[in-house]
Amino acid sequence: MKHIIKTTFAATILLLIFTSKIFATGAGVQIGAVPGIYINQASADLEKFSGTIVGTMKLSRVPMVVGAGFEGGKYFSDFDIGLSAFADYWFFDYQLINTWNLFSGFGASGKLFTSNFKDWNLAAGARFFAGVNCTFWDGYMEVYAQQNIVPTYIANLKTINSGSFMLCLPFETGVRLHF
Repeated sequence: MKHIIKTTFAATILLLIFTSKIFATGAGVQIGAVPGIYINQASADLEKFSGTIVGTMKLSRVPMVVGAGFEGGKYFSDFDIGLSAFADYWFFDYQLINTWNLFSGFGASGKLFTSNFKDWNLAAGARFFAGVNCTFWDGYMEVYAQQNIVPTYIANLKTINSGSFMLCLPFETGVRLHF
């Protein structure tokens, strides 16, 4: 019985948060391809290529988009899976034609991933992005695509002192439904 009460309480709180104008006006899903270039003293190599599927929320009062989801792909020589999250602030949103807009901004991203569930890695970086979006059905549905530049620091959680830098260039596309 206690489980039912806790579940009902959590569902009620989430419903109030997501339907109030203070929090989200849009929610959706995005997919992305994430190539990463490892730059060291001798060369620059494509050492990462992964895919993401992320749930997103666009906030109403603040020009911000947040998201969290899953990522899987090749990091260096291993196939890794993990969790991914980001927060983006839109500082530029310009109407091109009718419902087509150009947007740009900055944010942060973080990832926690592993290849064997014993050895975990953490990746964090700043995001700089630009993209286009279009709204349909009186602003109810938004379709978008964006290109990011993400300088990323990757560290193993066992040996935090030994990390590496990578330049990630994710391309993301998605759809959002607005409340």
